[in-house]
Amino acid sequence: MTETILRLLTRLSEAGSDAILPGELAAPFFGPVFDRLLAKRVLVEQAPLADWEVCDACECGLPCRPIRKAGDGYRAECPLDRRHDVDLTEDDLRVFRIGGGALASVIGTAAGFGTPPKLAAEKVWRLGDTPSGRAVFLVLESAALSGDGIIASLRQAAQGSDITILAPQLRAEAARRHHDAGFHVIETLGVLMPASDGLGVAIDVAALAPIPLTPVLRVRRATAEVQWDGRSVILSRQIFPVFERLLEKAQSRDQVASGSHVEGTTAREAKDLIRELRDAFKAAGFTDAESKVMIETVRNRGYRLGVPATGILVDGW
Repeated sequence: MTETILRLLTRLSEAGSDAILPGELAAPFFGPVFDRLLAKRVLVEQAPLADWEVCDACECGLPCRPIRKAGDGYRAECPLDRRHDVDLTEDDLRVFRIGGGALASVIGTAAGFGTPPKLAAEKVWRLGDTPSGRAVFLVLESAALSGDGIIASLRQAAQGSDITILAPQLRAEAARRHHDAGFHVIETLGVLMPASDGLGVAIDVAALAPIPLTPVLRVRRATAEVQWDGRSVILSRQIFPVFERLLEKAQSRDQVASGSHVEGTTAREAKDLIRELRDAFKAAGFTDAESKVMIETVRNRGYRLGVPATGILVDGW
């Protein structure tokens, strides 16, 4: 995907209050969009650099090397080996601090929200509500979602609305925790799409809602074929019994299949079997997100199909 200045800033902002944009990375983006970000204080220029990092594995003992004027440019000189001198331009010496609140406001604008974001919890902003009434929150640092009270805080801020969280890529445990709370978590970089005007990016509001499930899942047991959302998956005879275990549970009162129940089909661990099952769906053209909607992980309990029993049709049951 084409890199844009806002995608770059979103990625760098994961460093939190220490997030900076060095001039060497900023230079390719200098122009009208960059100037608008300066005016909005998404970027705040700091004093130019006066020193530079030392060479890798250098034995000079210096914490850094001074930058000296050299003709029309600058040079960071290595005291031990002139071959390791670094020639610098004036742009290389520029450095910009990234303003988290201002960046959140710009991302909200890119998603089409007309009002400024509101701080819902520490380093968590509520950008606004989608036309369907879904509350959308933005987190620039994944650590902001790790606090014990964050789930309750977001629910309170949402005031009963369904919740979507735009965030950096989360660790599996954190992602599962918020999924189990009923939140829809999306990686921000996955929805920041390049645009030809304005700030160079846009977010399609439709991407902020969970992928809707088709009302009918059809399973043909004789051929191990699964039809869903107009697409067909033929599962191997080794992995189809795992799907059958989930299918049986979906038809029962307790729709969650424990790890041991899944493992009853073979000697392999449940997590490996579920991963292989999801991989089969992805190999047939489903996205990773869709495979996890189809086969949900229920924290501390097991796994279940993401289709209600009323939407399942089984041939040859």
